[in-house]
Amino acid sequence: MNAQNFSRRSFLGAAAAAAAAAAPLAHAASVKQEIPAQWDMEADVVVLGAGGAGLMAACQAHDRGAKVVVFNKGGSSYHTGTNLCGGLFTACGSRMQKADPKIKDDWKAFADDIIAYGEHMSLKEPVYGFTKHSGEAFDWLEDHGLAAHHLEPYAGHTNVRAHRQDSFKGRDYIDVLEKEIKARKIEVHHRMPVVKMYFDEAANRVVGVQCGREGNFINCRAKMGIVMATGGITGTPESLDRWVPSVAGKGVAIGGEGNDGSAMMVAVRDVGTPLSHMQYIASYPCGIVVNGRSGPYCRWWFITGQGGILINKNGARFITEREGICHVTPKLAGNPDGCHYVLADQATWERTLKKIKLSALVGLPSWSEERVLAEFKKQENLWKCDTLEELSKESGVSLEGLKKQIEIWNKAVETKVDNQFGRTDQEWQIGAGPYYMIRMFPWNNLSCGGVRVTEEFQVLGWDMKPVNGFYAAGETVAGVHGAFYCGGNACGFAHTSGFMAGKYVTGFKETKEA
Repeated sequence: MNAQNFSRRSFLGAAAAAAAAAAPLAHAASVKQEIPAQWDMEADVVVLGAGGAGLMAACQAHDRGAKVVVFNKGGSSYHTGTNLCGGLFTACGSRMQKADPKIKDDWKAFADDIIAYGEHMSLKEPVYGFTKHSGEAFDWLEDHGLAAHHLEPYAGHTNVRAHRQDSFKGRDYIDVLEKEIKARKIEVHHRMPVVKMYFDEAANRVVGVQCGREGNFINCRAKMGIVMATGGITGTPESLDRWVPSVAGKGVAIGGEGNDGSAMMVAVRDVGTPLSHMQYIASYPCGIVVNGRSGPYCRWWFITGQGGILINKNGARFITEREGICHVTPKLAGNPDGCHYVLADQATWERTLKKIKLSALVGLPSWSEERVLAEFKKQENLWKCDTLEELSKESGVSLEGLKKQIEIWNKAVETKVDNQFGRTDQEWQIGAGPYYMIRMFPWNNLSCGGVRVTEEFQVLGWDMKPVNGFYAAGETVAGVHGAFYCGGNACGFAHTSGFMAGKYVTGFKETKEA
């Protein structure tokens, strides 16, 4: 087929074949969807997904006078990526940030940081749509009862724009949104995944959806449009490995239970929306594998911030502890067993726990302090040992390597010269035990690929032109993070893109003054 003969129909034929092969759906894939003569339900705006992005979009569309209905594949809004996150929301121009006279930030500097951290593989449209409006979105959450939070510096950001929940839990955002959804009496249907999108090709418009499962299906007309906020592809090991072969069989796979990419493939099949950046995922080097491919993570940067070091099974440092965490992950492939360890002495451990609770340091999202202490007693992934000899015996980490590395590190602290990785900020030597050590693998929790959008979060079709009435938000959107995710941007983007998509789908236009 030559380029002159290539058409939307040809594209859809290929897309349908890909959809059928890559994502099992409730109905056999077909290129053309017949629009129902009668609808089971009608709404002005249909939102697909009930995480931070979807619920935010639903609230904003409602507040602009739209009748809104939400369909969600998962069992509740608490089975979503937002609920699993660590409560970090990066935003520029929020009231909290503006209140600090020492912070001089702007949306373009924020965007430049995202693009640079992502090795210039980001798409500027969703990045700009995010950074321009992130402060507004955070202020809205704050205005509606967001729990206590603070600002903190974060690796990869040249300004202090990381708004952290004091609880270190993304659940705080869902708590706000659930309350506001109920206050607005917005209809939410859980366990109802999208299985069809009805597309009027002549009008280049998405006009409705079919959602449901096991014989219980609803055809819902969307008079104004649809906001797709269905998450990413890391929800199960099977979906992660299918989409990103480079991580197949490795580390932890975690995400909202509906995050398997099936909704994106419905869009590919029925509307002809191409996918982009599917090879990129956010993989934290902090997953504790305790049951197959599941497990929590350790915020080791709090430990290294108080004098701990990162080592491999040979007992040697392999990277600077000040590196952005997603940039650490690729280095694990070169380590024995594909993992790494954070090592601390007793003094480091005590300093760390003055900064953060044990349950927030180790075990997010679900381990209690009692569970963490029990894991230390098991001596399987978490170790507490009185001597280096005992630590080596229990963990399998080289004793000779440990002793050599500690000697090198302590000299670097004394001289302020780190000949291994060039640090100059090291303050504390590694001294007497007990010694604490935690083993970690990649924690694959966020996908960076999906549908392409305009700066107004309108989805692009097969010809790279906007599809009328079709918007996307959150992890479903491609190209925000580029090749590497920088902390806080996923939560911030989810809520901000939902905040704005919920407005744009109703016809909202920004003034020059805004």
